[in-house]
Amino acid sequence: MKRFLFAGLLLAGLSAGAIEKGESRAAVIAELGEPSGSMKAGDKEILVYKTGTITLRNGALIEADLSQKYAQEADRLAAEAVKIRAAKQAELEKQKLLYPEDHVIQIACAYTKTEDWKTLPDSIRPAQGNYRYDVYIPQGYYESDERYYSCLFLESPALWDSVKERIRKEKWLIVILQDVTQEKEIGKTMNGNFLAAFDDATARFRIARDYRFIAGRVPSAIFATMRPVAGIILQEPDFRGFDKTDFHPDFLLKNPNLRAYVLLGNQDRRNVDYQAQFVVSHIPKYHIDIYQDNVAVLPQPLADKALDWMKKEYRIP
Repeated sequence: MKRFLFAGLLLAGLSAGAIEKGESRAAVIAELGEPSGSMKAGDKEILVYKTGTITLRNGALIEADLSQKYAQEADRLAAEAVKIRAAKQAELEKQKLLYPEDHVIQIACAYTKTEDWKTLPDSIRPAQGNYRYDVYIPQGYYESDERYYSCLFLESPALWDSVKERIRKEKWLIVILQDVTQEKEIGKTMNGNFLAAFDDATARFRIARDYRFIAGRVPSAIFATMRPVAGIILQEPDFRGFDKTDFHPDFLLKNPNLRAYVLLGNQDRRNVDYQAQFVVSHIPKYHIDIYQDNVAVLPQPLADKALDWMKKEYRIP
């Protein structure tokens, strides 16, 4: 076959980091673009470019005659890619040290936004300031930067024991808010802490946008009106405080797809009726579970039932 000759074709063979022997025709075109022409003879094909020629046999690259300029640019890009990969690997190793897998670690954060919270009673309007939260990173988090994780925000550290075995097995990411029961303005601090932790964690970690959940009591219901969440798990919520402050959160306007799994003890039937009626009237989709007696902290079996329901509702594997 007659060979194409070009002025300035100085390289015979392949440029490092650009295209390699054995690559497919499609891979060559993806790298170089469509050729200006081509010739075929038997099992060989020559693709013609302004910078030179590419020879294929049975659709696989066997030889590249490309200009010095192209080769130099390919080498430059290859060297740059090596630097980028090295920097990415160094950052990954740093992240592994800062946020180790299968551990709970503490992170400092802050809420400084000037959002309008006039819809909330003054006593619970989020307070700006410095906060912190604990985060659990599941095993395998650093194996791929493409996977995004279901996340459960816990209103209190006391809830960690209720869910830790389950989420370790199923590889969820957990954000645990501070215990602020000793604070003078509990509502302001708790809401500020949630906003600071939510904004920081969703920016810092790979959290699936559609799989953010909250577990707790009444504050968790308020959290759901301040940031986008998929569902809430509520144990013994007391919504009477909303009536006392004339605060009526409209979950339908904030999130028409919100789900709530509500756990109520059966000791006080009038209380059960009141809380259940509030849920029915305000939350789009819900499940109310009446359990025996009254417990201070959510037991693991009840937490499992709540998580099972959420997973089914949102089709989480």
